[in-house]
Amino acid sequence: MRFCGIRPRFAVAAAIALSLAAATAACSNGAQAASPEKPDITVADFPSIDSAGLYIAQMDGLFAAAGLNVKIDEVYSGSQATVTGIEKGTYDISSADYVTYLDNEMEDGARLKIIAEASVLQPNELALLAPATSKIKSVTQLKGSTISVAASGDIATLLVDSLLSDNDISSRDVRFKPGIALPAAPAMLSKKAVAAAPVPEPFVSEGEEQYGLTEVADLDQGGTTDFPIQGFAVTQQWAQKYPATLRAFVSALTKGQEIADTDRGAVEQATEKFLQVPAMTAAVMALPEFPLSVDPQRLQRVLSAMVQFGFLPEKDSTFNVSSMTGA
Repeated sequence: MRFCGIRPRFAVAAAIALSLAAATAACSNGAQAASPEKPDITVADFPSIDSAGLYIAQMDGLFAAAGLNVKIDEVYSGSQATVTGIEKGTYDISSADYVTYLDNEMEDGARLKIIAEASVLQPNELALLAPATSKIKSVTQLKGSTISVAASGDIATLLVDSLLSDNDISSRDVRFKPGIALPAAPAMLSKKAVAAAPVPEPFVSEGEEQYGLTEVADLDQGGTTDFPIQGFAVTQQWAQKYPATLRAFVSALTKGQEIADTDRGAVEQATEKFLQVPAMTAAVMALPEFPLSVDPQRLQRVLSAMVQFGFLPEKDSTFNVSSMTGA
């Protein structure tokens, strides 16, 4: 939920304090909540502005207040590494994109549980950029060009496919070059190693400021307007084994999401701290929406788009994403 004005941060803090006070009172009456079974957990995070709620929950001590010692591991190589990590037990929680989650669920039988949403696309928050001196000024000029992405078949690829389709261009008319981490994309563009790249904030603003990159198109348009981008997942087995830990994490994260959605200053501070972004860049970056709960109907859009653009076979179109959310 967004507010027309920005709620002062102290108001959110006060609400959290009241919540904690109520919990304390409940405990004194014998209704003490179960302590986390696994207080030390590691979150594998594919880092971008989409993870601001996670960073704020860590920065403001919300996880600690919930009895958790959370370590955030940055995984720039791509979302798939975060999922592989939770399946192997290297990580407890994945913070990554929904295309990767659904691909693993549908194609590999991963048995994942989406426990929280991180972000929903908003204007200028994720853009297709080109070098400053590029002759590519519009989507129709992308034919024959090389576009970098973090990984094959990731959410950035899906967003570009949708953009091309909306402009009557086949994805076969461009070449995708995987393996370029998001923070590295602006530098690659500045060297003209690729013709274009989908880049999220804060790296959009950073690339424009540092390298003079130009925006070919905003990816928040057409079929991917208000598109769900990133969320948090665990394996079903982990969720069953550590229910109290899961509740504590989601509760603290939700408070971080609420602060992110109502206090831009907190988002800027967290971005500077966790993504090492200069304050001047953080001040101008566009923000996504930060949802406070999981909406299976919204996530169903991701599956539909994956089927539409050939990421999944037609037979998977009947899959109900709510089976991955517990809703």
